[in-house]
Amino acid sequence: MNKSLTLIALAASIGTVQAAGTSLSNTQFAFTGVNGNTTVGGWSFVSFVDIAAGTTIYFTDTNVLQTTSAAGVFSTTAETFWSWTASAKVNAGTSVALLGTGVNGQYAAKSGTAGGTANGVVVNLNGGASNISSGGDILYAFQAASYATNYQASAITFLGALSNRGTYTSSDNPTAATGLSGIQLREYKVDAATATRYTQFTAQVTTNDAPFSSMAQLKSALAVNANWTTVAGSNSTPIVADVLAVTAVPEPESYALMLAGLAVMGGVARRRLRG
Repeated sequence: MNKSLTLIALAASIGTVQAAGTSLSNTQFAFTGVNGNTTVGGWSFVSFVDIAAGTTIYFTDTNVLQTTSAAGVFSTTAETFWSWTASAKVNAGTSVALLGTGVNGQYAAKSGTAGGTANGVVVNLNGGASNISSGGDILYAFQAASYATNYQASAITFLGALSNRGTYTSSDNPTAATGLSGIQLREYKVDAATATRYTQFTAQVTTNDAPFSSMAQLKSALAVNANWTTVAGSNSTPIVADVLAVTAVPEPESYALMLAGLAVMGGVARRRLRG
């Protein structure tokens, strides 16, 4: 009897087991907003898969070299690097916002609906100032095993980029350097001449909107420029978190866990019948 209860408890708990951190690919991530104001600005992003507590994502506005040098991926004139580490699970389709605290280069994180609630720790890793300018800058998101100002190409996974460049030189072309394209590379310069400091996915600005019914719908909407609110010039419009999409059916990982639990319970039932 005790064995049966133990196995049943194990089966019930299988569906809640999470890894210490989630490894993302660039097809599972997209930026959803940025405000380049140095003290009250920030940026936001969404993952199309669940992000487990303990997951770390790095951000930098340092140039990425198109032709990787022996020294590593990033320019030797490093700007600022930040890390965000989730303290609680972020469901797929829920955006995370890194919000300026009023101190240059310092941010606090929120996730969830209608502006979000505090989630995770943001660290300024090299003490640099926030310098996401109104023209000619790129912010990258990436994952790596640990923090460093330079990486070999095989040691880093680029997830997304926000670009206010318009044009690129051979040394800092984000597409050529990282392989990012489509919604993973958000261009927010209004035109060839008009610099901007703010853009955000409009469904995230109006946090009372109903979420998209699937990740596929969200991805399609993110790709349409008309679905973004972009403001020319510096401003203090807040970057907010929101629930942007809901998963209509269980993700493949959920199916696998559910089937594993059913298999254990089936084994328990067979043993009880034989007993």
